[in-house]
Amino acid sequence: VLTVICRYIPGGGVIGCSTFYHLCKKGIRAILLERNKITSGTTWHSGAIVWSLRPNDIDTQLLQKTRELLANLEKETGINPGWINNGGIFIARTAERLEEYKRLHTLGHFYNIESHIISPKEAQKLSPILDPKSFYGALWSPGDGFTDPSMYCSSLVKGATTSGGLVFENTPATRVLTEPTPNNEKKIVGIETPNGTIKTSVLVNTCGAWSRGITQQVGLDIPTTPIKHAYVITGSVPNSKGTPCIRDHDGGLYFRPQGDSILFGGYENNPEFIDELPDDFQFSLYNLDKSIFDVHWKRACELCPSFEAAGIKSDVYGPETFTPDHKPVMGEDPKCVASWITLGRPELSLHAYDIRRFTPIQRQDRAWVKETSHESYAKSYSIAYKHDQPLAGRNHRIDPFHEALVARGAVMEEALGFERPGYFIKERTAPVRGYDWYGNYGHVENEDKRYEKELEGDLTFDFSKHHDLIRDEALAARNNVALFDLSCYTKMYLAGPDAEEAADWLFTGNLDKQPGTVVYTCSLNSRGGVETDVTVIPLEEGGGTLVGPILKGKGYYIVAGAKSGYQTKSHFRKQLYRKNFKSLVTEMTNRIGILSIQGPLSRELVQSITEYPITDEMIPYGMSRLIKINGHTCRILRVSYIGELGFEIHIPLAWCVPVFNKVVEAGRGFELKHSGFRALDSLSCEKGYHLLNYDLRIDDNPIEAGLARLCRKDGQYLGKQMVERAKQEGVLKQRVFLTLNDNVALQGFETIWRDDIIVGYLRRGEYAFSLDCSIGVGYVEHPKGKVVDTEFLKSGSYEIEVRNKKYPATLFLKSPFDPNNQRILGHYEHQFLEQSHFED
Repeated sequence: VLTVICRYIPGGGVIGCSTFYHLCKKGIRAILLERNKITSGTTWHSGAIVWSLRPNDIDTQLLQKTRELLANLEKETGINPGWINNGGIFIARTAERLEEYKRLHTLGHFYNIESHIISPKEAQKLSPILDPKSFYGALWSPGDGFTDPSMYCSSLVKGATTSGGLVFENTPATRVLTEPTPNNEKKIVGIETPNGTIKTSVLVNTCGAWSRGITQQVGLDIPTTPIKHAYVITGSVPNSKGTPCIRDHDGGLYFRPQGDSILFGGYENNPEFIDELPDDFQFSLYNLDKSIFDVHWKRACELCPSFEAAGIKSDVYGPETFTPDHKPVMGEDPKCVASWITLGRPELSLHAYDIRRFTPIQRQDRAWVKETSHESYAKSYSIAYKHDQPLAGRNHRIDPFHEALVARGAVMEEALGFERPGYFIKERTAPVRGYDWYGNYGHVENEDKRYEKELEGDLTFDFSKHHDLIRDEALAARNNVALFDLSCYTKMYLAGPDAEEAADWLFTGNLDKQPGTVVYTCSLNSRGGVETDVTVIPLEEGGGTLVGPILKGKGYYIVAGAKSGYQTKSHFRKQLYRKNFKSLVTEMTNRIGILSIQGPLSRELVQSITEYPITDEMIPYGMSRLIKINGHTCRILRVSYIGELGFEIHIPLAWCVPVFNKVVEAGRGFELKHSGFRALDSLSCEKGYHLLNYDLRIDDNPIEAGLARLCRKDGQYLGKQMVERAKQEGVLKQRVFLTLNDNVALQGFETIWRDDIIVGYLRRGEYAFSLDCSIGVGYVEHPKGKVVDTEFLKSGSYEIEVRNKKYPATLFLKSPFDPNNQRILGHYEHQFLEQSHFED
C-alpha cells in the first residue's frame, strides 16, 4: 500500500500538470494521478493559443504569468514546451468592438504589455491572409502566441518531478476517503487507487470534464457542463506560415497557423451538450456535424477569402468544459494553488474564479447550470460591457418585494442568483422572462423582448441611455427621499458559547459596544488582506423574533453584500472550524427582507409609519432598535451606504409585504422615489465608500484602502500582525479618488498617469451626480516601488487614460463629497461642502 503524505492531484491535463508543477516548486511533495496517459482527456486537442490582454486586471496578470512560464520552461527543464511567439491580432468588424480593444490596450499599459491599435491595411501586412475590406480595425499584440499542449505538459511534469513530485499514469482514483469533523463537515484523509491507497489531507481536483465525479464523492457539486467544441484544419493557405494568431470576436472565431495551414474554431449559439462523458474517452473525438460549423466557415471565408480554395482538410470535435459565467471554477487557480494551499488563500484576488461566487443552491441546480453555461458559450466573444446582464438562469432567487417592484418599473439585475432592481423605468415594465435558448433546441424565442430592449441601452462604453433615469434616482436620495430594496444582502447570526471570542478573532473592529450598536468592520486573512467588509450588531437577548432572536450569551447580527455573501459566510465558517470555536454562523437571507429609506426626509417618512420616536436621542447614527410598524416587529438601523440621513428596516419574511405597502403609502406624501442599485453604486462611490471585490479585495490591506480606523489597537484578530506592519512601514499603494472635468464615462480599469508616468489604474468608475462629474477609485503606486505617502500623492499632476486618450484629473485623498460627514448625521443646514484639493 502506497502511504505517501502528499498533495494529491487527479487529472493529468494542462491544469493538473500546471498545478503539480507549481506545488512542487514551492517545496510541496505532490502526487499527480492520471486515469490513462498525461493529456489524454481534453488537453491533447486544445487549440492552445495564449493571449496577453483581457478586459480586467486579474485575467491579464494570469496570462502574463503563463507567457513568462512558457518562455523560461525549456531553460529550466531542458524540454521545449512548444511555445511559438508569433504575436496576435484582434479583429474588429465594428467601431464599437475597436473601442473595447482600446480598453484592453489602455489597461495593458500598466502591466507593460506592448500593443498597438492598427488599421486593416496594417493588419494585412502582419497577416497576408486577411482581407482588409472585411473589417474595421484591429489590435496588434506582439507578445501573444501558441504552444503545443503535449509538449507543454511534458515540460511541466519534468519540472515537477525534478523538484520531488511523483506521477502515476494508468492509475484512476476509485474512491475518496473522508472522516467526519466536529462541525459535521468532511475532511479528506486519503485516496484509493487500484495500485494502493494514498494518505493525504489535500485533494486538488483537476479532472476537467470528469471533475463532477470526484466532487460528488464528498457531497459537493461544481457548476460545469461538458459541451462539444470544434475546430478545423484548412488545406494549404498561401502566406499562412508564421502568421500571427487571430481572434475575430465579432465573427466568433479564433485562428492560429499550423504549418502552411490554418487551425480555426468558433463559438456557435447551438452547441451540442454531452449528457454523459464516458470514463474511457481518452484521446477520443466525435464526428462533426458540418451544419453546426457552417456559420463559422462562412465568416472565416469573409475574413480570409483564400480559405475557399484551401477547403477543410480535417476537423477536431471534442469535449470541453464550460461554466455559468465562462470563468474557471476553482478552489484553486493552477498558478495560485500553491499559495492557496500553503497560505490558506491565493495572493491575487480570484473572486471571479472562486467557486464561492456560486451558492450551493445554484451549483446543485443542474437545469440552472446547463442553461447559464449555454449562454456563456454562446456569448464567449461578446463585448464585455460593464452593465450587461445574463438572460439565462434568471429569477432563481426573488425577494418578497419582487413583483411589486417589477410592476413599478424595476429593471432587474442579477447578484448571486438574486433578482434586484438596477433602475426604474417610467410608465412601462420590463419583466425578465424564462430563458429561450436563443430559439435553439426546439425552444421558441420569447415574443416579449422588453427586458432585452432595456439592456441594449447599457451596451456602450459611453454613458448609458438610462443615465438620466439613474440620475433622478440618485438625486432623489440626496435631495428628498428614496427607497432601496436591499433584501439581496446576506444576513447571518453568529451565536454560541464562543461567539464573543470568535467575533474578536474574525473582525478588525471593536465589538465591545452597547447592544444594538452598528459596527462597520473588516475581516481579514492571515496576510492582512481584506476577505470581506460587513456591518455587525452585538445583540441583546431578544424576544424570540427573526430580527430579535432569543440568545444564550452574546450573539451578533451580521449583514454582508449580495454578490460576496456566500464568500463571506464561507470565510467565517472556515475560521470557526480552524480555531475550534464552539459557535455557529446561521444564514437568514431568505427569511429577512430589507428596505432602505435614504435622504433628508427619511426621518419624517419613517416616523410617519411607527410610534417609536425616531429621534437622535432614541436612535442616534450607528444604532439599531426593535420597533413595530403596523403591529409587526422589525429591526431598524440608522445607517447609510450613500452618506445621507437614512434608515434600514429589516423585516421578517411574513411581514415584508404589509410593511412595504405601509412605506409606499406613506411615501406618497413625501414624493418617495424608488431607486435601484445603479444609483446606489453611484452614490456610494461618490461618498467614498468601498465596494467589495472591486476597490476592496483580498490583495488590499486596510491601511492601503484607507480603513485604518476600522482596525482596533487592543486584542488580537486575524491578520493583525500584517496590519500593524503596514502602519509602521508604510504602504506601496494607496486608494485615491480622481474626478474628471471632461464629460467622459469611466467604466473601471482606466490607466492613472502622474507626471506622464503610469502609477495605477481605476478599480471602479462611476458618475457622481451631485458633483456632476465622472469619478474613479483606484490605487496609486510609486513608479520606483517606494512607500506612497501624502506628499507624493499631492505633488503630482494626474491624468486618466480612457480608451487610448488622456484626460486631466483631480486627485483627492478622500471623496470630495461631504468630507465632514454632516449629511449622514442629518445636519443639512451645512448642505454640500467642497473639499479643498488635497485635504485629508
